Amino acid sequence: MNRTLPTSGEVHVWFGDSHHAPHADAVGDISLLSREEKIRCARITHLAERRGFAAARAGARRILADLLGAAPETIDLASPPPPLALDLVWSAHGWLFALARDARIAVALAQVEDPASEVAARARVRRKALARIAEAESGTAPQRSSGNFSVHDVPTPGAAIAAVACSGRHRRTGPVSLLLREVPVVT
Repeated sequence: MNRTLPTSGEVHVWFGDSHHAPHADAVGDISLLSREEKIRCARITHLAERRGFAAARAGARRILADLLGAAPETIDLASPPPPLALDLVWSAHGWLFALARDARIAVALAQVEDPASEVAARARVRRKALARIAEAESGTAPQRSSGNFSVHDVPTPGAAIAAVACSGRHRRTGPVSLLLREVPVVT
């Protein structure tokens, strides 16, 4: 894996498949969860959703641990080291993890069952990412916020649709640059 952290104006994005990826090891994933995450995971009633939650949290920890040269068990996803910002979303089908420097970010993810609805689904995902970044910035909806936000589609495999929103107020350089990264394989 390329061990480079994002520079200013970059957003690194990882997409993980909760079912078919080589890192999908439920026992190993659950062992990396914090106590609070294990409790939350145990409360998820559907097996696929529970697997998705554990895979997302463990995958994000593995990625950040690799980038920082630390053990995955030591990574606190709630408090990334400054000036890094991260966001993570998950579903039964997959998860999306984004990491940026000196910027606020928010990601959104959806599964498209009917290819005819892809355009509408993409618009919903973009709106959701914008709503999440606006809420993180000021607790308001994007229409009422004074922030300068941008939203970008994230290439994903299969029927997944994803987007990342960035706060322009925190960017020091030109437009954001998205870099899609590979999820590390657990050995």
